[in-house]
Amino acid sequence: MSTGDNRKPPVLLIHGMWGTSVAMTEVKAAFEQQGYEVEALTLPFHQAKPTYDRAAKARLARTSLQDYVDFITARMRSCEVAPIVVGHSMGGLLAQLVAERAPCEKLVLLSSAAPGGINGWSWSMIRTLGRNLLLFPLWRRVTQLRLGNVRYGIANSQSSATQQQILQLSTYESGMATFQIGIGGLFPDGFSRVNADAVRCPVLVIGGSEDRITPFRIQQRIASMYGRRAQLVEIPGACHWTVGGSNFPKIRSVVFDWLEGRGA
Repeated sequence: MSTGDNRKPPVLLIHGMWGTSVAMTEVKAAFEQQGYEVEALTLPFHQAKPTYDRAAKARLARTSLQDYVDFITARMRSCEVAPIVVGHSMGGLLAQLVAERAPCEKLVLLSSAAPGGINGWSWSMIRTLGRNLLLFPLWRRVTQLRLGNVRYGIANSQSSATQQQILQLSTYESGMATFQIGIGGLFPDGFSRVNADAVRCPVLVIGGSEDRITPFRIQQRIASMYGRRAQLVEIPGACHWTVGGSNFPKIRSVVFDWLEGRGA
């Protein structure tokens, strides 16, 4: 990715679980309107749900967090200058893991999943994942969203139309990655552990007061990992879907105020 004559750093967007680059459409448009060059990544083996066959599902099922990190890290290192990295949900966790390994101008974490050592389990998280937790062995299966999952834990403060759109654009997710995130939160040295000392850039952590799958207490714990390098912002009334919908205008304002040094 080249910045050309643009003095602003490039921006890489990382979607969350059950998503593709399409999930970051509103975020991408917001950055482009501010004059940034933006690339919304699609993680390995993620594709439109109707296009999967059995072999494609099997490849995705075994894909690990490390595979995702390797893919993003390679993309970051191809940038001429260190990019701003924006991650949502699982993408927020991946952004932190990548920032340990490659230069990063700034990190923006939207409703980030919990790194290893931060217990992300709660009844609301379990209810959001629903029957996916009954799959066995999870690390060889794919998980998926259903409308009840979206309405309860992903977009509970969004309109019915937005909830339906999120479901229609969702895809399958790696059971291996799902397993690693879940188990990693129970062990400080687990699969998803982040070495916060190796992340040297400023970090903006945004969470919603109504988030049921990555509650705001998780965002507080993440921000505390980075000390003075982090700015923590709670968006009243916002659910987990902090990349679009009715809450996004406020979130967009917070992000660009922070990036431009006006505080959040």
